[in-house]
Amino acid sequence: MIRKAHKRVEKGEISPQNRRGHDMNLPLANILHHKLRSTLSALGIGIGICMLVTLSGLARGTLYEVADRWEQVRAELIAYPDIWGDNLTTLSGVGLPDKYAGIFAAEHGALVERVAPAFLWHLKLGGQDQTVVGVDASDADVVFGGRDLLEGRMFDPDSRFSRWLEGLLLAPSSEGDAPLEIAPADLSAPSHNGLELVIDSRLAAAGGYRVGDRVRAAGHEWSIVGIVPAGGMARVYMPRRAAQFLFGSGDITKSTILFVRLRPGADPSAAARALCKPGVMLVQVRQYRAMLEQKFGVLFRYVDAVNVVALVIAFLFVMITLYTMVLQRTREIAILKSSGASDAFILRQVVCESLLLTGAGTVAGLAMSFAAAWAIEAAAPLYTVTITWTWVLIAVGAAAAGAIVSALYPAWRASRVDLLSALTLE
Repeated sequence: MIRKAHKRVEKGEISPQNRRGHDMNLPLANILHHKLRSTLSALGIGIGICMLVTLSGLARGTLYEVADRWEQVRAELIAYPDIWGDNLTTLSGVGLPDKYAGIFAAEHGALVERVAPAFLWHLKLGGQDQTVVGVDASDADVVFGGRDLLEGRMFDPDSRFSRWLEGLLLAPSSEGDAPLEIAPADLSAPSHNGLELVIDSRLAAAGGYRVGDRVRAAGHEWSIVGIVPAGGMARVYMPRRAAQFLFGSGDITKSTILFVRLRPGADPSAAARALCKPGVMLVQVRQYRAMLEQKFGVLFRYVDAVNVVALVIAFLFVMITLYTMVLQRTREIAILKSSGASDAFILRQVVCESLLLTGAGTVAGLAMSFAAAWAIEAAAPLYTVTITWTWVLIAVGAAAAGAIVSALYPAWRASRVDLLSALTLE
C-alpha cells in the first residue's frame, strides 16, 4: 500500500494541487504497511491511557464512595472532642461523653431536633478492615440514611442488652462491693445477646454472608442478624453499648461522635456556633468530603505521578517508532520532495501518523479501562472504580498533546532529508 502511494506521487497522480486531500492517505498507508510495529505503538499508548483512567478512577472512586456514604447520614452536624482537630476522618474509640446529647437537646431545643451518639471502631470482615458504627437501635435510621432492612432484624431491637449492661455498670455501687467482672459469655447470653451485627448488602455479597451466620472479629463471635441496603454511613453496625464496653475499656459513658439533626429551617453554621462548648468541636456533615480529601489527597498526587510517567514512556516509544519509520522511508520522502512537497507537507504527514496511532491507542485504552474497572470490582467487590467524563476528556487531551509532542522531532528530521543525498544513496 505504501509503495502504491509513493508510485502515485512519482507518476504525478498526487500533485501539489490535490495533495492536501490525501494528507491522511499516506500516514494511514505507512501505518498499515508496518502492522506489528503500529499495533505495539498503539498498545503502548493504550496501556498508558488505561492506567490513567483506571488508577484515577480507583483512587478517587473508592475515597469518594466513603464521602458519599457519610453524606447520607440524616443529620447536619457532627460533634467530637476539639483536641482531635481536623482528624475526623480517622476517629475511633472513646470521644465525647454521652451527656452532651442531653445538654444539646435541653439547652438548644429550638435548634436541635435529635442527637444520636455513635461509637466508631474497626473490624476485619470481607477480607479487609471495615469501619463499624455502634449505635442504638432507635437511632439506626440516622446512620442508615433512612434505609429499611432488606432482610433479618435490627440488633438489640427491644434494648434488652443495653438495659442489662447499664444496670450492671451505671447503677450506684455500695462501698466494699467487689469489682464487677463480665465474662464474654455473658455478653452473648440468649436472654440479651449483644454480640449482633447488621451489615450492608455490598459487604454481604462480597463476603458471602447471610442472616444467621456467625463470624469472628475483634476476638469475639458475632451473629449477623440483618442486612441493610448499601449506601449508609458504614458497612457494619452493632449495638452502641456493646461497642463502648468492648472497645472503650469498659466505659459505657462515652461515644466517639454525636450526630446532631437540626430542626427544619435552622442554619447549620449558626447552629454549630450556638452549640459550641469548651472542649467540643462541631462541623457540618457536608465538610467531611473536604476533610477526607485533605487527609488522603496525597494519594491522588502519587497516582497522578505514576500516570504521568507511564504516559511519558508510552509516547517516547511512539517517538522512537516514528523516527525509525522516517529513517526507513528516506527515499520515499525524497520522492515526495522532488514532486514539489513542501516541508510543511512532510511535517503534516508525520504528525498525522502520530495522531492516527494515538487515536487508535486511546480508543483501545478507554476500552481496556472499562474492562479493568469491571474486573477490579468483580475480584474485589468492596472497591469502587468510578470512570467519569472528566477523566476521559483528560485522557483524550493528554493523548492529543502527547501525539503532537512525540511527533515533533521525527517530523523535523523528515523535513530535513536532503533530496540529492537520499537518491544518491538509494
